[in-house]
Amino acid sequence: MKKNKLSWALSLALASSVATLAPLQCVSAQAIAENSAADKKDDARKLQPVVVTGEITYRDRTEAPSTLVYDLAYFQRFEPLTVGDMLKRVPSVAFLSDVLEYDGVRLRGLDPGYTQILINGKRVPGAGFDRSFFVDRIPAELVERIEIVRSSSADRSGDAVAGSLNIVLRDGYTLDGGYVRAGALHYNDDEIEPSLSAVWGGEAMGGRLLLGANAQGRRNPKDKFSQRFDEPGGTLENTEVQTDVRSGEDYSFNADYSRELGAGYLSLNAFFVRTDRLQDEDSLEYRSGIENDANLLTINDNDIDIRTDNWFFGGEYEFPMADGNTRVRLGYAGFDDDQFEFEDEYEFLRDSNPFPEDDRFTGDQVFTDIRDRELSAELRHERDVGDNEIKFGVDFTRKQRETSITAHRHHARLCRVSMVRSCRSPVA
Repeated sequence: MKKNKLSWALSLALASSVATLAPLQCVSAQAIAENSAADKKDDARKLQPVVVTGEITYRDRTEAPSTLVYDLAYFQRFEPLTVGDMLKRVPSVAFLSDVLEYDGVRLRGLDPGYTQILINGKRVPGAGFDRSFFVDRIPAELVERIEIVRSSSADRSGDAVAGSLNIVLRDGYTLDGGYVRAGALHYNDDEIEPSLSAVWGGEAMGGRLLLGANAQGRRNPKDKFSQRFDEPGGTLENTEVQTDVRSGEDYSFNADYSRELGAGYLSLNAFFVRTDRLQDEDSLEYRSGIENDANLLTINDNDIDIRTDNWFFGGEYEFPMADGNTRVRLGYAGFDDDQFEFEDEYEFLRDSNPFPEDDRFTGDQVFTDIRDRELSAELRHERDVGDNEIKFGVDFTRKQRETSITAHRHHARLCRVSMVRSCRSPVA
């Protein structure tokens, strides 16, 4: 009994001591935390003030559109023949294709319809539904410099989303005298195409006159071989042997007349570019990659005959007015495109009989006729206002295009390819 009382008394004493220590520990922890916070507060007060200075810089903003100018000194080391040859040396300029000519110019990776092509600062119509101009038809002999404006501005139309490319032709002040240049180009298929150009500039009719003409042959022969498999690393299904020859002649003429008239400056200019071209593409397709008559699948003949004319004439008069300069401009441009395309295809082995017995003949013919006219007028005034320059004016453009496309298709069964004309029989 005494032992139990003693045990109970010891337990009570220990419990009392624990209960007494717990508040002390809480008080000690709270005091330590307060001391730490006070120390940190004192440390923050001891920090030295930090002052950051600088100014905002807008890297993507400029006061004026960025214009890149490439003159003859840049291009002469490459000896270009056409504007296409010149532009392929310019950074960030790409083309839609390089078959015979560098077709549509592409800036910023957008389609050619979003790149505005100017000649002497004037718009000219071109081929296609987007009216993009084929710059490769202008010879390098007639070009003074090329200007590329990569950013858009309010004084350019919506077709300059990707930028503008201005081809500046030679004027009467760039040459005093004349020259004639003749040459020839030899191609890897042993064909020779001539090239002839003549330019003259000097004083005439109280001003400066420049006349230039150019004629050159163009040719681009290509051989192509294709293998087609049913899947990567699989069985060879067929092979195709192709020849592609693009040949043509380009003719161009430009004239520029300028003089002082009254208090202003008068400038008249005109140019004409004609392209005659024949595209001849032939192909033979063989079964299983075996190139003999027994495995001949198709014979295809695809020709395109093209004749394209681009022309422009216009003038402008610039004179001082109202503490600035006023410019009046008129222009008229045209584009005529005539094309005839045919594609004849002979198919074999649709049954068990190989070449020369033909199973089916398909003939397609397409006639394309495009007439485009564009009338433009501009009234612009520029003047300085303090440290800034203000431009305002009116721009008028009237466009008219007539397009005619006619297509025909013919089917026939043939006895032999060598007797195509006598053995055709129409099928439904």
